[in-house]
This record gives sequence, C-alpha cells and structure tokens, in this order.
Amino acid sequence: MTSVDTDVLVVGGGPSGSATALRLASLGHRVTLVEKRATPRHKACGDILTPRAVAELARLGIDPLDPGRGDGRAGGAGGNGHRIEGVRLIATGREIAEPWPEHPDLPGHAVALRRDVLDESLRERARGAGVTVLMGHEATAPLAERGFVRGATMSTVDGEREIRARFVVVADGANSRFGRALGTTRAHDWPYGIATRSYWTSPRSSDHWLETWLAIPDANGTPIAGYGWVAPLGDGTVNIGVGVLSSYRDIRGVHVLKLLDTFARQVADRWEIDPGEILKPPTRFRVPLGGSVGPTMGPTFLVVGDAAGVANPFNGDGVDAALMTGRLAADVPDEALTSGNSTSLQRFPTLLADSVGQYHKVGRLAARFVGRPGVLRPVLRVAMRSDRVMGSALRIATRQLRSDEAGSAERAYALASTLSKLAPNW
Repeated sequence: MTSVDTDVLVVGGGPSGSATALRLASLGHRVTLVEKRATPRHKACGDILTPRAVAELARLGIDPLDPGRGDGRAGGAGGNGHRIEGVRLIATGREIAEPWPEHPDLPGHAVALRRDVLDESLRERARGAGVTVLMGHEATAPLAERGFVRGATMSTVDGEREIRARFVVVADGANSRFGRALGTTRAHDWPYGIATRSYWTSPRSSDHWLETWLAIPDANGTPIAGYGWVAPLGDGTVNIGVGVLSSYRDIRGVHVLKLLDTFARQVADRWEIDPGEILKPPTRFRVPLGGSVGPTMGPTFLVVGDAAGVANPFNGDGVDAALMTGRLAADVPDEALTSGNSTSLQRFPTLLADSVGQYHKVGRLAARFVGRPGVLRPVLRVAMRSDRVMGSALRIATRQLRSDEAGSAERAYALASTLSKLAPNW
C-alpha cells in the first residue's frame, strides 16, 4: 500500500471540493484532491449558475461564459457558457418574465454551463494553483489516529493506497458515504428535494431566459408542490427537469420520472422538442436542503457543499452554496495551518450560520407551507397577478436580498425571518 502525505485532503472533485482545494493551494498549502471517477462524468444537474454562483466563480478567477480562459485551454472542457438574462415564471395560466434582480455585489445575468465543463474547469484551475488532483481515487474509509481523522484509505484501479493529511475536507456530494463514515446524518424531519432531469434537442436552445413552471400538474392534472424548468444551453440542447419537495402532502404518490415525462410533453410544442427523443436516461436525485446534514465540523475535518446539505431550500439550487461553503471552509484550515492551532476549525459552523443559517430556516419553514395544496394554490393565484410580487419572490428565492435598501422583497423576508424565530428549528 503506497502512502501520500499532504496538508489537506479534499474528498470529492465537484464545485465545493475544487473551490476549497483551489483557494487553499493559492494560500500556499499542500493540497490533494481525490475524485472517485477516473474520467469526468457528465451530470445533468447544476447546469444553471445563478448570479451568486457567477460571483463566487469570479472570486476564483473563472468566467463561466469562457471557463477555459486563464488555464491555457480555449473554451474550457468542451464549450463556453450561455448567458441567461432572467426567468420566465409560469403558473395558473399566466406568464411573467423577470430579469435577474439588481444587486450591487452580483452580476445582472446567470450562465447556463454543462456541469462536466464546470467541474473540469475548476479542477484544471486547481491543478494550475498546485493542487495534486487524483482521478479514479475513491475514499473508502477514514484514517484515524488517537481519535482524530488523519486522512483516508483510497481504492484505485492499481489497488489501495493511503493519503495522510493534517486536515480533511469532505465534499463528495449528497448522501456522502465518506461523511456518514465520520458520523454525519441528515435531519429526517427537515424537508428535502427529489429531482430528475435530462436533455432534449431544441431549436430554441439559443433562448436567453430560464423557464420555470410552478405547481406543475401530475399525470392526473393535480398541481403538486414542485416545479419544472427548461434551461436553454446554447448548444442545440435544453435541460428539462422537475423537482418536488418532500413536504408535499402526497409525496409518496409522486413518481418523478413519470412526472418528468408528463412535463416534457407539456412543454414539447413550446420548445419544439420530441418528448420521446431524450438524449440521456434521466436519473432520480434526492437533494438534502437548508443545512439539514451535520455535524459540519470535527476536530480535524470539515463537511461542505451537498455533503453538508446546504442546497437552497427555496429552489433546490446547490452550486452557489457549494462554492460559498468551499470558500468559507478554506479559510479555516488555512488559519489552523498558519497558526498551528487546530481549534480554528471550530469556527466553521458559526461561519456557515452567519452566512446562511437564518435564510435556511426561513426556507425550510416556507417549504412546510407550500407543501400544502390548500396554501399553495391560492397564494400562486394572487402572486401571479403581480410582476412586483413575483419579482420579490425571485429575489428571495435566489438569495439576492439587498442590504443597502429595503424594498418589498427585503420587507417580506424580514417579516418571515421574525416569524421563523418563533417556529421549531425545522
């Protein structure tokens, strides 16, 4: 069994892991990032980068419209991003087009970028910063030393090896196997999302608007507490998917793969697709939401991204939160390595709570209410009559609230935040 020594071992080569590794290496530390797949795997999730995700990538020196710029490869790992100007919200027979909310710290656009391109561009940038990136290395078990995690045992095509590290960052995605080996669990009474998606060929792929259908109907025509989306990728294809909240009253009766088929047929004429000509078999995902996984810290390890369940409880988006947690996580072991005081890791849960803790609680509370058809339907009927109301809803759902002015979105969120403090911590 061969062995490798490093300052920080990052388990998982997705956005959160690569962002953590890249930042730590840029700060001068020895970092090893391991990814269990030997070659990049395309995932149909995470193709839409919100303005907040675009801003997080800019901190890493990456422009998703041209992800390869700066690492010596034009066009990143196979293509450029496609600019998305806003969201078309559709419900109750009405349609409202909302540009991305103005925000002093965020760009005024989103980007559609295939997830494999994003992941490989981040890993390439990490390599350029000095990160040792090992593909085809699956972390199978933690290495423990006097009760502290000091690395991991790896399974590779050439056999097992050990990677020893002073600190470990767990970033292997939702339902993290390595995280569970360290004792992480999901709060089972908190809402989660169930989603599926895939690709179709569409002549409208060059459209610059993300389309979101709220309270989509099931095969029987009954509106559910979920939504469907059509994301144009600018490459001749569109990403079409559906998501349902676990708080939906009749969640056990929802078959998301059938729901996706129903939704694809619903939008077929509008987007000029053949519903039967799906380009990739859809996969069902369960997405932990709103900080529902913990603990996020141990004496020598941190948990970030989907492994920590930090996806947005309002819309299920996880990429911007993954990048944000990677940034916060990197600063903690940097302080510990620089000062020699490993207790610095204890700051991480507080950093997370200060950044998104209250927002997550409001989102979890909202998920409880929209899961009730008797609440969801009348609220949507009223909201879809007003561009202003839906604009405020979009600002809240994408976490683009402003601190420099108090508009209707900020006032509504402040009221919800106050009420949430009286509710149980779910």
